[in-house]
Amino acid sequence: MANTETQPANYTETPTQPTNYTESTTQPANYTEPPTKTANPLTPTEARIEAFLQTIPFLSFQQHRMLKEQALDLALWHLPGKEASIETLWPKEYDKSTKRAVKKTFSAFMAYMQELRKRPIDYSNFNPNNELNISSSTISETPTIALNPRNLTINTNFKSPDKIMGKCPCPRDGEQTRCCNLQTLDAVQQCAFACSYCSIQAFYAQNQVRVLSDLAQHLSTMPIPPDTWHIGTGQSSDSLLLGDDYGTLTALKSFAHSHPEIILELKTKSSRTDWIKPDIPPNIISTWSLNAATAALMEEHLAATPSARIAAARACSQAGHLVGFHIHPMVHFIGWQTEYTNLTKTLCDNIDPKNVVMVGIGTLTFTKANLKTLRLSGRPTRVTQMPLTPIAGKYSYDLDTKRTMFRHLYSTFPSDWKSSVFFYLCMEDPSLWLPCLGRTYPTNAAFESDMRTHYFSKVNSLLSPNSTKPEALVTSPPSL
Repeated sequence: MANTETQPANYTETPTQPTNYTESTTQPANYTEPPTKTANPLTPTEARIEAFLQTIPFLSFQQHRMLKEQALDLALWHLPGKEASIETLWPKEYDKSTKRAVKKTFSAFMAYMQELRKRPIDYSNFNPNNELNISSSTISETPTIALNPRNLTINTNFKSPDKIMGKCPCPRDGEQTRCCNLQTLDAVQQCAFACSYCSIQAFYAQNQVRVLSDLAQHLSTMPIPPDTWHIGTGQSSDSLLLGDDYGTLTALKSFAHSHPEIILELKTKSSRTDWIKPDIPPNIISTWSLNAATAALMEEHLAATPSARIAAARACSQAGHLVGFHIHPMVHFIGWQTEYTNLTKTLCDNIDPKNVVMVGIGTLTFTKANLKTLRLSGRPTRVTQMPLTPIAGKYSYDLDTKRTMFRHLYSTFPSDWKSSVFFYLCMEDPSLWLPCLGRTYPTNAAFESDMRTHYFSKVNSLLSPNSTKPEALVTSPPSL
């Protein structure tokens, strides 16, 4: 799914009081004082870290916060030896006599952590499945298997909130990244997969996957912004994990038939194929998120293996439907070049590019809220073992690392893919496009226009005289 930073479509900021608002000075006769709100209790890991930090004298508030963040990350990484925790990494003996002396030790610790973050992740000594109580037999190929390890239930009586459409979480101030104006649709809330880097689990009910029972009715009356041409359903859940078990795809297919001017994208990490039917309209594009085998095994828990996802995409493509791929988020780990090359080879050996609309490329990106949630979750992961360089209001790899990774990945695709498939960088710095993909766009509008033209050209290719599809020719909306 998704990129992991999307706010729910029905999320709103707490409103401010009107300027003429005054607090009532009298209370009803039956009024009782509400209980005082208390801070969330510390997790055992937090309590241990706080206890250790209290032993370090002269720490400023800022230094305390920074050390706590580093300590929480170390607790998630499960590194061997002295790097296992802040207690083992912090020097046993150091000068505590003055604030200046402690600052020197603090600075040396932070410098060591930064060097540790610059290293490619070593997954050879990491086994998160043991910590999560997940065995290889529970890695999902069906939704039933996927739901059990997390003790999730499915609520099929959930009514649609007032708003189920939203926007892709691109930076709002200026064009700091290249963004395509994707609209999002929350057809299902919460995901049964357990990808370590995903923020969906923090947005919705923790133990419940909510299926909108009135989705068809809501879609039939929902106002659609006039500039809408591309809607994705993989931001609030996995689009295809539940197939059409609860009528979600039936409702979405009806919507797509009624709106041939809109591309509807279904994004997944599942391997289900029972939903593939002849009546899928050509403006529905099914896309699979892919990753290197090691990154998927270590960080994309309960999701289908990359090879199983590719097999499902092949079945969809061979049935005459359009497909696409998101190689996102790329992870910088030891052996990444070989593994992403192998991924590309498997993909290209199994999929005919004529039915492939797009390949989106991107990497790990976190907001402050994402990082806080991840650090307090206690879930073992090494995805935060990265520089966390500030980029466009978020935290990611530095541009040099991104440039190296993206350029390598694109270079592994054969010429027939490069000539017929729309490759793009997802919410990445504009300076990365030319050295990585060999082309660039001056504005987001130019990028969106080119993407839209290519997508609809693929849709219309399914409706050629040789096609068995009965639908009328789809026309792209006017250019931006």
